[in-house]
Amino acid sequence: MPATTGNITTAVPGVVTTTSTAVPAGTATPLPKNTELGPCTCDLTANGCDVNCCCDDDCADSDRAAFQQCDDVVSSISDRRCIQESILFTVNTNVKEEVNNTIPGLFCIQFDNNVDRNFYDYETVETITTTEKFAEYTTTYGGPLYQATSTSSGTSLESTLKSGNPVYTIYESGALGQLGLPRALTTRQCDDTNPVAFLYDQHFQCIRDVSDLAVQCATLPSLYAGTYFEGFKVVKSPAIFQTDSFITLINTTVTTLEPPTNTSSVSNVTPQLYNSTYLESITLSNQLVCVDYQDLRGPCDFTGQGTSIPKPSYNRQSDRCSYVVLEVEYVFTHNGTEGILAVEVRFVLTDINTTDLPLTQTFKASFVKLGETSTFKRSGNPGYVIGEPVLAGTMEPSALDPAVFTLFQNGSNSWLTMVSSTATGQCISEANNRVPIRFGENMRSGCSFRAFLSNLTDICGLIQDSVKTALIGNITTNTRIATFGNSNPDVIGDWVRVLIGSAPAGSSGTQEGLCRLVLGMHMEIVYINVGSLANPQPKIIGVSIKYNNPQNIRYQCIGPYCQPGESLSQAFEVVSSVSFIDASKPAVAIVAEPPTFTAKLPNDFFYPFFVGSGNRLSVVSPLIYLLLFLINRLLVR
Repeated sequence: MPATTGNITTAVPGVVTTTSTAVPAGTATPLPKNTELGPCTCDLTANGCDVNCCCDDDCADSDRAAFQQCDDVVSSISDRRCIQESILFTVNTNVKEEVNNTIPGLFCIQFDNNVDRNFYDYETVETITTTEKFAEYTTTYGGPLYQATSTSSGTSLESTLKSGNPVYTIYESGALGQLGLPRALTTRQCDDTNPVAFLYDQHFQCIRDVSDLAVQCATLPSLYAGTYFEGFKVVKSPAIFQTDSFITLINTTVTTLEPPTNTSSVSNVTPQLYNSTYLESITLSNQLVCVDYQDLRGPCDFTGQGTSIPKPSYNRQSDRCSYVVLEVEYVFTHNGTEGILAVEVRFVLTDINTTDLPLTQTFKASFVKLGETSTFKRSGNPGYVIGEPVLAGTMEPSALDPAVFTLFQNGSNSWLTMVSSTATGQCISEANNRVPIRFGENMRSGCSFRAFLSNLTDICGLIQDSVKTALIGNITTNTRIATFGNSNPDVIGDWVRVLIGSAPAGSSGTQEGLCRLVLGMHMEIVYINVGSLANPQPKIIGVSIKYNNPQNIRYQCIGPYCQPGESLSQAFEVVSSVSFIDASKPAVAIVAEPPTFTAKLPNDFFYPFFVGSGNRLSVVSPLIYLLLFLINRLLVR
């Protein structure tokens, strides 16, 4: 490799001189051929002992005695080839494999003296020094490139609305946007860039971080209801993208890098476009719900606030921010590809204080086709679809009819559900905010409750009742689960009873700071596949709920800020889980018996060995004995 030149700068008081000298070519560390190069790969600390690295020379015997296990990577190269492939396996432990080779195949290699077979060929590989050589390697051995897709400065829009297309909006300024439906992406924080997908009903929950409630109560847009429907209109049909007004506006304000020279053209186009019949304003629903400090929901009362939704306001005396958005729901009325006919927005507002932060918000979008009424979202047809909620209802006997069944009417949040938590992990007591159980998805959900050292022993029974309510939700002995995703509530036989184990009883503490409680519940749902193998239909045949064994809950002081006192509290976790068990029996292949072939031969088929007369062989020819004798002589030789 040719030597390169470099500049060397020498500093002399008052004088700086620069000279050029040759830089010698570097030589890589030689790697011996067919040699194990990593005898101790867990030795990562120079001049120091690595924990659980038994092959580390820097570890003394006293260090190894404190190790819980050895993380040494042992690579044993075996030259035995007389091993059946079906019994080869990999054991992910530190125990060496014992492979049985007592049953070799018909042809195998007893000893492999080709050492090159067990080592990589790296002698002919050189370090890459040029971009051309690097490109050659990436072309030959490279995989996918995780690069950002190129974005075009132009605007490419559909001519008609299709399922999954974003719902476009146009602001009063003429800016083109998309109606957002915030959701949690990589974290639980709300991402406002998620667009509403046309024709897809969606339901998301995410967290809003409010660092200073006193300042951000009135300034944070996500807390104000007007942010979600004021100052813009929804594009009813993509036909607006082909109008002269829209094309003129896009060409004037979007595709040009410099500000337009004729600003009057923009001002003339914007009102014409914004007031066109292709846009639809979002109507505020009269079904506004407010949540009080006791988590009770009811109609909002804006007495003295006007007809519109007031902006959030902060009260320093009570440390409360009023009229904060808790839930947003968009209801679209559409007519297929003809576009969106109407949009209605519904809000749930609440008052929050600093202890309620971070804030959990709910966002929904639903689509209703014009003319459709009394629709019901099934979870399968007939068998359950994976990911759809499990239907549930209640069997309430009456004097007139001993079997009156009612399906829970509040949607998936009132069907088969699990315990949910707030943004801070506290258990939610409201029944409509539980996590729905979805078919085929094994889940684990939990929350926490706080107990105080001063009264933990005295309120054991009250805590146990609260935990039971959080775990079981609205499930009772009268609860029934739909066997199919489209089970008819009028057919009682298509609904299976929930088998509930012994309920935990309230416990009283025997020692100060000690309580024995049941803090967990596990639900098992057994289903089978029915129908054809090519199109199986899952059917639920049984549901069981089992409580976990009681455990001692003891207040334990942990952390530098833990000091004895009456106000000390500690969080304990409440856990519920669900698992789906497939009890389908495999299909039994039934093979018919092979057919019986009836061979009919002519009477003289064996002539001249047999001499037949009619259908009966009566005389044996002497030639057959001669033939048998000759065959015997040939075999003896």
